[in-house]
Amino acid sequence: MRTIAISNYKGGVGKTTTAVNLASIYASQGKRVLLIDLDPQASATDFFGLYERAAAEDRTSIELLYGGRPVSKLAYETDTDGLSVIPSTIELVDQNELLLREQRLKFALDDASEDYDVCLIDCSPVMKRLAFNAYLAAADGGLVVIPVKLDSTVMRGTALTVEATKSIAEALRMPTPKYRILRTCVPGRMTNAESTGAQVLDNFFPQSQFETVIHASSKVCEGSWQWKPVTAFEPGSRPALDYAALAEEISHELA
Repeated sequence: MRTIAISNYKGGVGKTTTAVNLASIYASQGKRVLLIDLDPQASATDFFGLYERAAAEDRTSIELLYGGRPVSKLAYETDTDGLSVIPSTIELVDQNELLLREQRLKFALDDASEDYDVCLIDCSPVMKRLAFNAYLAAADGGLVVIPVKLDSTVMRGTALTVEATKSIAEALRMPTPKYRILRTCVPGRMTNAESTGAQVLDNFFPQSQFETVIHASSKVCEGSWQWKPVTAFEPGSRPALDYAALAEEISHELA
């Protein structure tokens, strides 16, 4: 099983949109896909209409990380064949992270490695042990995808995220996970500020960016309003094609 963590400590950069679209694409290719929501905002959970049910049945990422329950007891099948989801709820924000071991998620996914081909983790925009769990789970042959918007603050979350992947791996003497930066919400015409953001990325991370970029489109927003991936809502749209290209690029990266 290949694990892909999607993380940036700056919010509003397209983490959840990237997670749900990649999950849908890989499932459509016949892969067995697990999507884990590690964000208390639970947007990925809402995409699949699982919030209330998961909260009522106590089948969430809280039980996975803090309760020691296995993936097989928590994952929900979705309407998309081959795609399962471990939901999140707002209660995740109230958990005592001092009780959370940094490798808890890695061990849980190791135990479930024969059941899935791909695991995608939608991370919270917070630099805590939740994110460290995701990075370490992706350290063994996986990937950390860092979505960014090309504005004047492009380096804030990007630099913190890159540094965190390195520091937690060094602290626990584990391999540093590979990472790639994904440009999202890219307009057809770049403004001066956005051009500056692109130049900053090229200066600091010239070899660590995806060739694929995700173009801005109202279709992404429309899909979000209906809680549908853009690949399902408007499969022929530009961002849907962008995500298909991204899925292929990641597959080559992890091959």
